[in-house]
Amino acid sequence: MKAGQVFRLEDLLKAMLIVSANDACLAAVEHVGGDEAQFVTLMNAKAEALGLSDTHFSNGCGFDNPDHYSTAEDLAALSVMALDQPIFRQLVREERAIINHLSTVTVHMCLHNTNRLLGRIPGVEGIKTGFTSKAGRCLIAKVSQNGSDLLLVILNSKRRWNTATNLITYGLQAAEPLH
Repeated sequence: MKAGQVFRLEDLLKAMLIVSANDACLAAVEHVGGDEAQFVTLMNAKAEALGLSDTHFSNGCGFDNPDHYSTAEDLAALSVMALDQPIFRQLVREERAIINHLSTVTVHMCLHNTNRLLGRIPGVEGIKTGFTSKAGRCLIAKVSQNGSDLLLVILNSKRRWNTATNLITYGLQAAEPLH
């Protein structure tokens, strides 16, 4: 994104969730919260209200900071709550999406989801990839197959795609009824 470009809030949300666009995140944070500090206050109040006692935010986009942290358990709980929201559930499962820059002439931008599991493993329903130098490569994934649901949270993995594939296979096999 560049200064002066205009996007719909829904398109900023798509960019945030599908390609982890930090510029879109900051624009949305400032639009919704007035400024980042106010938005972070709102985030921390919401985390507390949701019972996420091992989560604290220091910025709106997930950048490394000693005072910005969460746990796999809190991330799993938050993911379950977020999946109850239809727009979130729809966006995190999209392999690609188009957003429009609305400033003077409409420009279409194609986004390709950073979640390599989408479209490759049956039943994958998203959710989110992430990376920072301190957190490492992270992944939260929801998989539904044969009546079984699996929620996977991987933090600081050097091989998140192989790890995720192996854990999904193991988890779904463990969920199969015994014959």
